[in-house]
Amino acid sequence: MESVIRLHNMVKHIHVSLEKLYPITVINDGYFFVYDKNEIGDEYKFMRKVETSIVASGDILTTFNLNFYDLKPSVVISKNMLGNPGNNILVLHEFVHCFQLEHGALGLKNELLIQKQEMVKNNYNWEVDFPFPYKNAYFIDRTKILSNYLVNGKYKHDDFVIYRNCMRTYLHKVDYEYMIWQSWKEGFARYVENLIRKEVGLRLNANILIPPYDRVVFLEIGSKYIETLIESDEELNHNIIALFYKMFTLDEIWTYAI
Repeated sequence: MESVIRLHNMVKHIHVSLEKLYPITVINDGYFFVYDKNEIGDEYKFMRKVETSIVASGDILTTFNLNFYDLKPSVVISKNMLGNPGNNILVLHEFVHCFQLEHGALGLKNELLIQKQEMVKNNYNWEVDFPFPYKNAYFIDRTKILSNYLVNGKYKHDDFVIYRNCMRTYLHKVDYEYMIWQSWKEGFARYVENLIRKEVGLRLNANILIPPYDRVVFLEIGSKYIETLIESDEELNHNIIALFYKMFTLDEIWTYAI
């Protein structure tokens, strides 16, 4: 984990979500191995070994609160991924999700209709497998228009507002919530990840949006949308709940499709 710390020391000044080290939990041989910062906060030390039913048959990199470790948000990573220095930026990307959890993301998520609806179905994986209407002709047409601005780099805040307004008036409520949740949660992490990439001289993480679309479309649109919002109001860097509502709401009163 020394290489994670080295990268963190290089970039922790560039964004509030990177100011501290978060726990890193390694999955290996049916156990969680929890590492957390020491008393000084400048390096990791082993804290706890806990048996888990999660089978790490492949690469795992995610973030969640550890119910056996004071509900602290932690990066959770498979052992083989942690050993690759090329994944260190991805670990810091997950730090941003830890920051979100620490600053109200779970409470925000629990307010959403989509969360309540999917929990009735015991679908805890809805953030990944929700059946968003990516093949809908209207969604494709409006996304193509916005993606043209993104490709040439001539996008502005109003482009995202128009897109958002069109989607809110057209989509069903849970579909719209899913779009904004992904754009906020993953888009913000990608926004910060690209700040890191700029700082260390690496190519930005970006996608050219071409149908057929999938969840990645919201990461790309969200990161660029957030960039324009923070340019106009730097306080949104710190107040990520206000950022969510800024992305979610409209300047006028609209109603959801039903």
